[in-house]
Amino acid sequence: MKNIIESWVNNDLSVVDKDTGFAPCPFAKRAIQDGKLNIINCDGDLWEQVAKQCKDFDDNYSVVICLEEYPMQTYEEVEAACMAMNEWFSLNKMDVWLLAFQTDFTMVFVQKLSELNEASQKLEKMGYYEHYNRDDYVRLILNRRMRLQNG
Repeated sequence: MKNIIESWVNNDLSVVDKDTGFAPCPFAKRAIQDGKLNIINCDGDLWEQVAKQCKDFDDNYSVVICLEEYPMQTYEEVEAACMAMNEWFSLNKMDVWLLAFQTDFTMVFVQKLSELNEASQKLEKMGYYEHYNRDDYVRLILNRRMRLQNG
């Protein structure tokens, strides 16, 4: 699966969109190059592994991907669980944030909220979010920033 993730990062997430002038995830390739990405295979124990990675998260990695090769939940269920856990992290002043992604497999990204917000502020100064739908920008970016301030 590591090769699939690296291929996805190199061939999709790091390719600059000619309309926006930005790659979908400008920091992903660097995380791989710097050895800051850890991929955890979660065969049937996705949420157990997500909880463990959140509890044990340290500075060795900037992103931990908990990967379930054969999804047992819909994207909506995974996203709802991530949002519920993010709320709990915020209430308990934990510098952790989860993001969900699903294609043929499920990925839950574990990152430091402070680092994620810092990176998004850099992108914002560069005009990265100018092409975002306003509702998505508020829901995905501004609400996340408020979590750290409130936490």
